[in-house]
This record gives sequence, C-alpha cells and structure tokens, in this order.
Amino acid sequence: MTSIDGGSAEYWKQRTEAFRLIRDAEDCAKRLETAPLYLHGGYDEDGDVIPVENLEPHDDMEDAVRAIEANETAVSILVAQRRTRIGGRPIPEVILAVARLEEDPIEDPVNNPLWGSDTD
Repeated sequence: MTSIDGGSAEYWKQRTEAFRLIRDAEDCAKRLETAPLYLHGGYDEDGDVIPVENLEPHDDMEDAVRAIEANETAVSILVAQRRTRIGGRPIPEVILAVARLEEDPIEDPVNNPLWGSDTD
C-alpha cells in the first residue's frame, strides 16, 4: 500500500519532479507538432538542396517518455488520470498499469487500500 505524507518534504519533492517530467513531455509533444520534417543540409554539386531529416524533436519526445516511465510517481499520476498518451505518443508503463487496474480494481490489494486482512 502506498503511504502519503502530505507534510513530508520528500513527498513534495517527488511530486514536483514527476509533474516537471510530465510537463517536459507535453512541451516536447507541442514542439513535435510544429517542427519541420526536414532541415536544409546544404547543396550538392548540382546546386540541389540536400534535405536532412529533423529527428531531434522525435528523439526528445522518446527521451521524455522514457524519463516518465523511469519515475514511479509520474507513472502513478498519469495512471490516476487514466492518461495513457501525451501528444499522441503512448506511454507503455501507464497503459499496462491502467490495464491492471481495469481487470479487477476492487479485489487488487495493491491498488485498493481498503482491501486487506480481516482484523476485527
């Protein structure tokens, strides 16, 4: 069971970092929407433009998603929001966690703090 201590500095540090990672991914998604597919790479010997694929925005988005998946708090925030994509990019760790929740959320002791041993 997850323990939440809202007065803990560590709790707020983890939350701040997680939301920063999510915001970074959202910013990457926005840049990806408007980024040109090709950049000007100079000219060949015939004077024709050499197009260069603009892969940086795609790489940045992949890095942002990997950073989210590596952060347990960021994943838990997105799972709570049932938000499995950012900017159309699926987030596999969140998709798996949401799928586990939807299988049987009531009988899952990990995700339901009310479910536990009878101690009456």
